[in-house]
Amino acid sequence: MKSNSDVAKKLTVIQLLAFGFPAMTHALIASPIYAILPAFYAANTTVTLAEIGIVAAVSRIIDALADPVIGFLSDRTRTRIGPRKPWTLAAIVLCATAIVNLFSPPHTATWLYFFVWSQIMYAGFTMFEVPRSAWGSEISRDYHERSRIGLFVAAFNIAGSLSFYALPVLLGVLTGDRTINAGVLKDVSYIYLVLMPIGLITAAIVVPQGRKVASGSAKILEVLKSALKRPPLRLFYLITILWGLGQGSFVGVSYIFYTDYMGLADYFPLMMGLLFVTEICVLPIWSRVLKRFDRHRIWALCMGIGACLAPLVLILPRGVEALGPVIGLALVRSFFTSPTNFLPGAVLGDVIDYDTWKSGSNKAGNLFAIQMVLIKITMATGGAIAFVVMDRFGYRVGHPNSETATLGLKIAYLGIPAIFHLAMAGLCWNFPIDRRRHRAILRRLEVRTAAASAQTVVSQAI
Repeated sequence: MKSNSDVAKKLTVIQLLAFGFPAMTHALIASPIYAILPAFYAANTTVTLAEIGIVAAVSRIIDALADPVIGFLSDRTRTRIGPRKPWTLAAIVLCATAIVNLFSPPHTATWLYFFVWSQIMYAGFTMFEVPRSAWGSEISRDYHERSRIGLFVAAFNIAGSLSFYALPVLLGVLTGDRTINAGVLKDVSYIYLVLMPIGLITAAIVVPQGRKVASGSAKILEVLKSALKRPPLRLFYLITILWGLGQGSFVGVSYIFYTDYMGLADYFPLMMGLLFVTEICVLPIWSRVLKRFDRHRIWALCMGIGACLAPLVLILPRGVEALGPVIGLALVRSFFTSPTNFLPGAVLGDVIDYDTWKSGSNKAGNLFAIQMVLIKITMATGGAIAFVVMDRFGYRVGHPNSETATLGLKIAYLGIPAIFHLAMAGLCWNFPIDRRRHRAILRRLEVRTAAASAQTVVSQAI
């Protein structure tokens, strides 16, 4: 039987690097998929904007519904390398095939082409994201080690997004063209084809599969009951909903705000690159802070400060002369954004330990899947709310707008996110599972595991 000290044993740096690296390659393609690909298809294929909107919405809904299924199946998977690794390895096949076709469409591509390859790609994403998140929560249940694992994953995730925006800038030095064009997308797909298989296979070999502290697997009804009955779980999902609604509005309008309103279209890739560099550089600072303070308090503080800082952009000038102040403000905000890349997963890991103690069954894959479903649906809803508000105020992208129309843009970019994020921060500040309570939960789980192991030995002896 493993003791509590075994569970708290730190992963080596090599293991942390191996576990985190696939997140970088995943983020490398996720960034253009959500932000660039729709516009690229509209400009370079026969697919219309209306068709792109419908296909994207349907694909995300189907994708969201698939998350709990993959979570349920991964919880029940039994192999020599554990329940999570086979799913992440299988994701390579779907993602690699879809990315090659999706990132290099023929000019005659129709909405059906876009839909089919998008759906295959999202299926691969789910097979990677859900089991990988559950795997990360099972590698260690130590409070500080879980934050350490999440920090490494977050660093690689940020590096992947940074790499995508850095690629056209670097290529521009040679070609003079810094736009995100077909060549850049094709290069990104080839990089993925090489790096993702290497990263996932290495992680499967180097990183331990983790250890469950409950022998039973949950049924679908048990998962739903846990989500409804466990107060910490209900609260966490409510926090997730509020965050998703605000983030969907913020992300959906950011590009329009800085390019169309602020007049900084030529500098947007540079701005995004600097943001991601800052988020990576400040991660060690937050690692030290999290050793002293409860992570749910840090999460609340970062979201609250970020929401309060955002409106300061309205007092800055517009145009090129605003570049310096805008970047300065954005860098300050990115300092507080950095830990929000990994704290939600770490907090949910603590909640899963609580649910495992209460229910006696393992539902990590399912509960992470529900989180991802909520994020996808609420971010899509938040983006839709933002665009509806802008439309009602009469805002038109790429055209002169009245003060009333511009007010709609400001509400969508600043007002809606602030309302949801401040509400989320307030709930998160008083989250019931802190480090002290989590230690108590772990002790109870270890007692149960020890008792189950002893019972097994007795049964075998008889």
